[in-house]
Amino acid sequence: DRYLLTASVRLDGASVLAQGHKWDYFPSFALAWKMHEEGFLSPVSWITELKPRFGYGVVGNSSVNPYTTTGPLSRNPYVFGSVPAIGYLPQLVRNPLLRWERTAQTNIGVDFGMFQQRLSGSLEVYESTTSNLIMEKTLPGVSGYVQKLENIGVTRNRGVEITVSSVNIERGDFSWSTDIIFDSNKEEIVELLNGPVDMLAQRWFIGEPLQVYYQYDNDGIWQNTSTDLEEMAKFNANGHRFFPGTIKVADQNGDYRITADDQVIRGSNRPKWTGGITNTFRYRNWSLSSFIYARVGQTYFGGYPNSYGGVWPNGRVEDDVWSWENPGGQWPMPNLGNVENITAAMQYHDGSFCAVRNISLSYDFSNTLLDRVKISDLQLNFQVLNPFIFGSDIVQMGLNPDDETNWDRASSNTNPLGGTNNNTILTQSFVFGLRASF
Repeated sequence: DRYLLTASVRLDGASVLAQGHKWDYFPSFALAWKMHEEGFLSPVSWITELKPRFGYGVVGNSSVNPYTTTGPLSRNPYVFGSVPAIGYLPQLVRNPLLRWERTAQTNIGVDFGMFQQRLSGSLEVYESTTSNLIMEKTLPGVSGYVQKLENIGVTRNRGVEITVSSVNIERGDFSWSTDIIFDSNKEEIVELLNGPVDMLAQRWFIGEPLQVYYQYDNDGIWQNTSTDLEEMAKFNANGHRFFPGTIKVADQNGDYRITADDQVIRGSNRPKWTGGITNTFRYRNWSLSSFIYARVGQTYFGGYPNSYGGVWPNGRVEDDVWSWENPGGQWPMPNLGNVENITAAMQYHDGSFCAVRNISLSYDFSNTLLDRVKISDLQLNFQVLNPFIFGSDIVQMGLNPDDETNWDRASSNTNPLGGTNNNTILTQSFVFGLRASF
């Protein structure tokens, strides 16, 4: 059993897909080699496990609602004269070619163990390519339809996953062990409806993740200096109403007009990497453990203050605002709308954070004591949940960067529907527990 091979082929059907495209084949296979059982490694006593492996497989996705490929109608209430009535409107264009979305993934990895399993873990590199993506394509209203389900383009994910477990110290009644996990993934669009061409209306860009933030870039705050006053005059000559203390938007094409042509990709809510580390200390009947989690590289949508205080503050209040006496303020000056302040440019921030998720202390009573009271197991434990969080902009604003509620949704005025408006508090808890078995 030093050489392992598994293989399979699935034939799956989905009635929700178009006629003639309801069935498809999905093969998979995996190879593994237990190298540590080979004779040429027997002299290497410190290697207890070494197993390289390779896998390839294809899976399918047919997650569309029933009858959507037949061009369903939507039920809509309306008023006919003064009488309420029900009407039906075209909802989705019929698509007789809608087929399975297919994801092909290749994995190369190795499982290892050393020093009598004092150090063990795995390293895995993967690439998955999804073709025939099932996406909703927005249509012009003049067509009589709103959307159409289509197989659009190709996406690719490449990444690495690492897990490591170690017994750092094991002496007498004391031990210290560590578990580490690390994951990094790069998601990108490879092709769309017309090949390697961006679809700006859908905010889909070649080489970028499916979900990106596309908006104006922030270039600071206009100052009351001769240079900024001269620049503002050029913008204001083209119809803008910029003023010292308002948001300075980056003019990407240098035409002294802030238009849609100046919007750029500000980031994505996909992190560059995530990781966690668990440390466990044991001494006789005592056990102390902690878990630290980090998510780095994602962009947080939200953070612009809802309010500047006053009698009825609405949301987070910021005091470090621009004024004639405080030209270095982080946020623009309060205004009543008589000047132009494009707040969308200041809604995107670094959402990276590192949080101590859990600290736990427990004590297991000895069997000698428990046998007297006919209890087989008794443990007291105390936990602190989310005691600490560290991070950049968002954490320092007092927001919870781990709350992804509607991160990518914006209202008509470019403010977030989720993000800051729906942000929840990172709950800190102190938990006492007693576990007994009889």
